Amino acid sequence: MSTNLNDLLKPAAKSGLTLGLIGIIITLLIYFINAKLLANMWVGISILIISLALVVMFGMSYRKQVGGYLSFKNAFLYSFILLLVAGLIGQSFNFLLFNVIDPDLPQLVTDAALENTERMLEKFNVPDEEMDKALERTEDQMANQYKIGGVVKAYLYSIIIYAVMALITGAIIKRRNPEESV
Repeated sequence: MSTNLNDLLKPAAKSGLTLGLIGIIITLLIYFINAKLLANMWVGISILIISLALVVMFGMSYRKQVGGYLSFKNAFLYSFILLLVAGLIGQSFNFLLFNVIDPDLPQLVTDAALENTERMLEKFNVPDEEMDKALERTEDQMANQYKIGGVVKAYLYSIIIYAVMALITGAIIKRRNPEESV
């Protein structure tokens, strides 16, 4: 069964909406448990792994809906659109969380990130002068991260990450129909 872009756009966007809402729920849970965890690298990696697993799950469900076969191209496009929608929802929510719901949150997360960075640098015995420079760079990077320009910039950079994630998940989701010519 051949699938074109219009056929996969709506299901991918719907799955992206679902993933975006799941991301909001996870973010709120972390926020209410301990907002400092929003700056924790391991929490971020865990969310990334959960997201990848959900993209694969949604993609395999979509593949089943369209007859059990999906080209790599369409699996990639499905995953990429899903991630673009979920990312837009997530970035929009984060902007609201950090600027409207809790305007003190950016400073709290920045302080937590600086503490985490300092602990890591101390473990690697980084000299004080280099540590100070690294902490200053981290603070400068985080200062604009929560403003509208920083959110837009982060989303644009995320598109590259989404493309890589879509390549990975697309390779997992695809299944070639043996009846179609190569």
